[in-house]
Amino acid sequence: MTNLAGEADKLGAYAQGRAVTKQDIDAVCDPVLDARAFQMTDAIGEGNYDRAMTLLGELLRMGEQPIYIMAAIGRQLRQIWSARLALENGRGESYVAQLWGMRSDWQARKLMQSARRYSLPWCREAVSLCQQADWELKLGRDGADVLTELLLRLAAQDRGR
Repeated sequence: MTNLAGEADKLGAYAQGRAVTKQDIDAVCDPVLDARAFQMTDAIGEGNYDRAMTLLGELLRMGEQPIYIMAAIGRQLRQIWSARLALENGRGESYVAQLWGMRSDWQARKLMQSARRYSLPWCREAVSLCQQADWELKLGRDGADVLTELLLRLAAQDRGR
């Protein structure tokens, strides 16, 4: 929240009483780490690995810890897997929203949309790749290398499905 307060102050000074636009935000605000991590995992869910790789680079340059990025990727892929399982068993958005404690129908809809792109075996393997990458981070391997390799492996797996 401290970071957001500083960004809000900059935005308020820049906008000077007029309506705040996306252009105002882009002009003066630094991207918030959590928002970038969400965008990156969203790109993975869409199969847009070029965008995911770009966002990963931004997160690392912004100083985000690789273990936190890994946690975001792992969570997203576990959510996609659970949504795929829900689809396989005739469950819908409300089931997935309840399962993950989502407050927004939009989140559940987006997750189900991503899950429709992937097979159950793909989801299982993607979560397994995340577990391997997490282990490598905890063993002390370079975080940027581990995360880059993970995205490359996910992209290769996606293209081979």
